Amino acid sequence: MLDPAIVSFEPVPAGLSLAGLPVFVDRQDFRGVQIAAQNLVKDLKRASGQNSDLIVRDSAPDANAPLEAAILVGSIQNSHLLRDHITSEIFDTQSLEGKWESFTTAVITLPWARKCLVIAGSDKRGTIFGIYTLSEQLGISPWHWWADVPVKVQQHLYALPVTVHQGEPSVRYRGIFINDEAPSLTSWVHEKFGKKYNAEFYKTVFELLLRLKANFLWPAMWSGHPFPGSSFFTDDPRNQELADEYGIVVSTSHHEPMQRSTTEWLVKGNRRWAWDTSKEEIKTFFQEGAQRAKPYESYLTLGMRGAGDRKIEAENPRATLADVIQCQRDIIDSAYGSPDGERQLMALYKEVLEYYEAGLSIPDDVTLMFPDDNFGNLRRLPTKAERQRAGGAGVYYHLEYVGRPRGYKWINTNSCAKIYHQLRTAYDGGADTVWVINVGDIKPLELPISFVMGLAWNIRSFSASTIPIFFHEYSRWQFGDYAEPIAKLLLRHDRLLAIRKHEHLESDTLSIINYREADTILGRWNLLENDAVAVFEHLQDGYKGAFFQLVLHPIKASRVYTELRIAQAKNQLYGSQRRSSTNSWAQRTLRLFEEDFSLSQQYHNNPWTGDKWNHIMRQPHYGYSATEWQDPSRDLITGLCYVQTRQDSNPLAGNMGVAVEGHPGVRPGLINEETDRMQPSRNDLLAGLTLPPLSPHGPASRYFEIYSRSSSQFRWTVTASTNWVRLSQTFGEMGPDTEIDPRVEMSIDWTAVPVGYDEVIQIDIRSSLGDYEQVHLPVVNPAAALLPRVSHGFVECDGYVSIEPGSVPLSPQQKLHYEHHPFLGRLESGSIAVRRVTAPDNASPPPLTYDVYLLTATAVPTIRLYFTMALETDPHTPLLYSIIVDNRSWKEGGTRLLSGADSPGQLPRGWSQATMDGVWKRRHELPSLSVGAHSIGIMLHTTGLVLEKVVLDLGGVRASYLGPPASVFVPT
Repeated sequence: MLDPAIVSFEPVPAGLSLAGLPVFVDRQDFRGVQIAAQNLVKDLKRASGQNSDLIVRDSAPDANAPLEAAILVGSIQNSHLLRDHITSEIFDTQSLEGKWESFTTAVITLPWARKCLVIAGSDKRGTIFGIYTLSEQLGISPWHWWADVPVKVQQHLYALPVTVHQGEPSVRYRGIFINDEAPSLTSWVHEKFGKKYNAEFYKTVFELLLRLKANFLWPAMWSGHPFPGSSFFTDDPRNQELADEYGIVVSTSHHEPMQRSTTEWLVKGNRRWAWDTSKEEIKTFFQEGAQRAKPYESYLTLGMRGAGDRKIEAENPRATLADVIQCQRDIIDSAYGSPDGERQLMALYKEVLEYYEAGLSIPDDVTLMFPDDNFGNLRRLPTKAERQRAGGAGVYYHLEYVGRPRGYKWINTNSCAKIYHQLRTAYDGGADTVWVINVGDIKPLELPISFVMGLAWNIRSFSASTIPIFFHEYSRWQFGDYAEPIAKLLLRHDRLLAIRKHEHLESDTLSIINYREADTILGRWNLLENDAVAVFEHLQDGYKGAFFQLVLHPIKASRVYTELRIAQAKNQLYGSQRRSSTNSWAQRTLRLFEEDFSLSQQYHNNPWTGDKWNHIMRQPHYGYSATEWQDPSRDLITGLCYVQTRQDSNPLAGNMGVAVEGHPGVRPGLINEETDRMQPSRNDLLAGLTLPPLSPHGPASRYFEIYSRSSSQFRWTVTASTNWVRLSQTFGEMGPDTEIDPRVEMSIDWTAVPVGYDEVIQIDIRSSLGDYEQVHLPVVNPAAALLPRVSHGFVECDGYVSIEPGSVPLSPQQKLHYEHHPFLGRLESGSIAVRRVTAPDNASPPPLTYDVYLLTATAVPTIRLYFTMALETDPHTPLLYSIIVDNRSWKEGGTRLLSGADSPGQLPRGWSQATMDGVWKRRHELPSLSVGAHSIGIMLHTTGLVLEKVVLDLGGVRASYLGPPASVFVPT
């Protein structure tokens, strides 16, 4: 993606015009090189508008009649055209000897061509990657077929007169796992390619992978509809051979040992997939797989799990698994001539990691595949001793998943910053032999797949602070001249995705009454969608199909999903309050439900791509169970409320209701004859009509809403008891058909408020039907004595101090230990992480120190910490942090972030909630704090810890998903 430039769209001195040039390849070269050369010819035609010819030869052209210009591609292993006709004086191929997947390009003079662009590879894939690097720089996106990306015909197309050496990739084997592919991908494949995952389908996958500089595949294997499911090896006998020809290393997933698919076992009959009862049959099954794979470049998967990807069925699972591995090694010895005769991996997935931690022995030459937790959080990385293993270590990482606590496979909900943090940690931790990424249906995950493969090719392509460069390069791939505005849309989309995965969002996730949380997040989605629509309307028609798939649809679908959940929440709250508008919010929810489905249908058949992608957005995503992990079979929404709008409320309640920010109401929708008979409300009802306070150091306004609970129309008026309270509206009319209840915003003219003022303002609301209610607004304008000029820091308001560490610049000393990740985590300000390479081991990490100023004394304050979701990847190094209050450590030696696992390899206590929230939340009681200035310090001891938010709760924190918004900071 960020490879050195070899192409220019402007004429350059000594450059080589590429339009119409013939492409030469040796007949004896690898078949994969020849396939890539064929595609290069097509790419040259797309980019230049002129035909190029592919010339396959056994020898060089006649030197007595040299060509004016040509392109020569080949591997130094098999191309005689390279080896026999290019000398080291004019083109250095020695630097490629013995290298892995490397290439060199240069414009040189040959006896048979006055100018020749040479692409020489160290091996088959090195050559292929060199060819596709040229194609990419011609303007051909790796996703050109998958994303329906148009190619801009260039007037000028020149090879630069420079020599480019591309060294070995960062990760040796890197690729995808096509998993959980029904109903979407399977239905699409059956419609477009036939009733099997055949070679014609896999050609598109192989080419895509190679254009992305990937080389590895766990193929589709879903064993469901239609029975018995998919098998790469038997669905089409050409699949395995074709993968090898293209240059793709085929392996099988964590629960498909020895190059055999689950489907193949199912067709054999009803024998149990259990080693203790079917050992001989399974052994023969493994032998057949090893023999079948022998002619091809493969990576054999060892081990065994139970049927249906569950735990292995055995009385002693670890001993049984050890026996399985020994048997598999014997089979490999027999088939290949030695137990390490072919590459092998062992996926330490779920309970297998526990067996490994408990002593399961795995041969040294076998690659250890460490998994994430299925939600993008690495569970384990190799120890110092494990890094010395001959087989190395790898990572099995999920961009989609079906399983506990709740799956996600509809559209992309992966944040690139989170992917970067975890995979860069994996690479730095020595897991760089194999990266296999679970990508489900492929199509919805084009962007994160590109990001991961870019990192695997060159881990230094991006850093924590340069992730926007990826979005620009990705947009340039797909949209050329439109890249800049589209990249900004994608970055904003990525930041919103980090808040929570869509499938994990329910109506009660975001607060609709506290901190304007739900409305703020929905507002960001709406603004993003509006901006995306504006870009879409200005695109040339040829780009609209790709833009809809890659940008507009995921943004629209995300907005609809979020808005629907918020509409459900408001419908339920308003129903409890018996608002007449309850029904309009039920109808809005249903309209959004229909909009969601219509949007997927538009994806399946539209004016830009027709029905090419029918079924791809078919995955149900509403209707998960609260107690079970399985995917819904069909979309479902529940819990809608309706009120009888032709019926009046009990006279004690009245015709007009008032709801305030921050409170659902006391006994909403219910009445008590002893306390509801007065107007306005008093006594125990006051809490439900009292707003959070307004102060100069808090939100600019507070609000209340007026609603109808009557069958009649009425007028309403609002007045304040003082003239420096500003009201956004003071009168209106409403009735049983009002769909959006009026919201009255209250702000303060602080220039008119006396210094030291601390009173409750009364806001009167009256209706033409005789209703009278009062809202109570606390107003606090601290006395000058409480805020001396010399003080500074985050100022208390509304009973809390909320700090976003990502918004506070790091000092030079702190930068030795920490780094700002501006795009990581749920907050727009990013997070603070422990640096990968920190100060010397004997240096104590400095605290992240924040000055705060308290306006109230608190006997038992608490501190709430939000850490970006992470797990302990080193079994010997716990994640530790310390809290320091006014330069005094609150707990010597630090506090361990995670706890509760019964044995090594298990997930910690609270993981199910934290992995859906995206953060670990920790709460600690602190010693009493007086009014005035204080210092709060958080010390992060361990690599892997990422701090997102610090909240000092002085008794006022209300329930919300993201926690209270950032407090006002007063500079010195």
